[in-house]
Amino acid sequence: MTRVPTLLRRRLLRPAAGLAAISAVVLSGAALSTTAVAARAEVVTLGQATATSLTFGPVFAAVELGYFEQEKIELRFLNFQGASVLLPQVANKSVMIGFPGPDPLIVSHQPGRDPMPVKFFYNAARSSIWEFLVLQDSPLKTLADLRGKVIGVGALANANVPITRAMLKDIGLGPNDYSFMAIGVGAPAFRATLTKEVDSYNTFDTNIAAFETTGAKLRYLPIEPKYRNLFSNGFVAHLDTLKEKPELIAGFGRAFTKGVLVCETNPDFCVRNFYKHNPSLKPSGGSEAEVLSKGRHVLASRMARYLAFPEGQPRRFGAYDPAVWKDFVEILHAGGELSGTEIDVSKLYTDAFVPKFNDFDVEAIRAKAKTLK
Repeated sequence: MTRVPTLLRRRLLRPAAGLAAISAVVLSGAALSTTAVAARAEVVTLGQATATSLTFGPVFAAVELGYFEQEKIELRFLNFQGASVLLPQVANKSVMIGFPGPDPLIVSHQPGRDPMPVKFFYNAARSSIWEFLVLQDSPLKTLADLRGKVIGVGALANANVPITRAMLKDIGLGPNDYSFMAIGVGAPAFRATLTKEVDSYNTFDTNIAAFETTGAKLRYLPIEPKYRNLFSNGFVAHLDTLKEKPELIAGFGRAFTKGVLVCETNPDFCVRNFYKHNPSLKPSGGSEAEVLSKGRHVLASRMARYLAFPEGQPRRFGAYDPAVWKDFVEILHAGGELSGTEIDVSKLYTDAFVPKFNDFDVEAIRAKAKTLK
C-alpha cells in the first residue's frame, strides 16, 4: 500500500515558547495524496513535555494503521521542555492537544492565581511514571538520604517537580536541604548520572528503561504507595476546543485507544513501526534482534501505566478517578505547593468523552494487530 510520505516542518511559536525545544512532524497513515488528506482532515498540533520516544508507540501505531485518518485528523508533533512550558501553549491555543502531567494545572487553580483555561480529557498514564534512580553502588538508600544532595531532573519545568518537593517535605526535607539540576533526558542525562554530577536522577519510566538498556547498574529509592498511585501524563485541551470540537476530541481519544490495544497485542509491531516513523531515534550498533528487544523493554515500561486498571473492573480507557485528583490536591497542599485545598477538581478534567473513546470493536482491533509484522 502506498502511504503518504512523512512531511517534516519546523516553525517558531509565540515568544512564550522560547524555552521549548520545538520540532514538528506532520503525519498521515492514509493511502491518499497529501492534497486529499489536507482537504478532509483537520491538522491537530500535539504537544509533548519532552522529546519523542516509545511513550508514543501507540500514537504512531494509530497513525500507521489509519486510525487518526479515519477520524479526519492529521497530526503535527511539537516537543517542549517540561509541562510548565507546554501547558501555557495549550492555554494560548498554539497547541491544540497536549500530553503533560497534571501538577502545574492544579497549582494554577489555587486561590489568587489565574487558572489556565484547559482541562484534561484522557487519562493515559494511569499510575505514576516517576522514580528516583541511583547507581547500584550509591550509598543512598532512602529519600531521606537526599539531604545535601543534587537531584537530577529532565527540566525544572517538569510536571513532577512540585510533587517531588512535596514528597521530600513529607520526610522533613526543606527546599534548602537539596538542589535540583536540569540534566535533560537520554544520553546526556545518563552520563551526568554515571559520572556522579548528580546523586540521584528523578525521571520517568521510558527514560529509565532506555537507561537500563545501556547496561548501567541502577536501582530505585523506595517511594510511598500514595505517590505511586497518582496518575501521570494525560491528554489536555483548551476549554474552547472541548466545547467547539467534541467530535475531534472523541475521535482523537478513540484512535489513541486503538493504538494502545495494538501495542498491547503486538508490541514487536509497535517498536518496528515507531522506528519506521522515527528513523533517527533507532539505536545504532546492534543487531535488529537486539534493537527490537531493547525497544520492547522501553515500550513495556509505559504500557504498564497505560494498562494500570483496577483489577476485576472493566477497562474504561481515558477515565479518571475523582478521588485521585483530590489526593493530588492534598499532597501538593501538604508539601507547601498549594495555599489551600479549596480547589474544585471537576474544573480540572472531564470524563464526558470516555464512552466514545471506547466505542469500537475491540476484538477486531486485536485481530488486526495479530496479523501485523
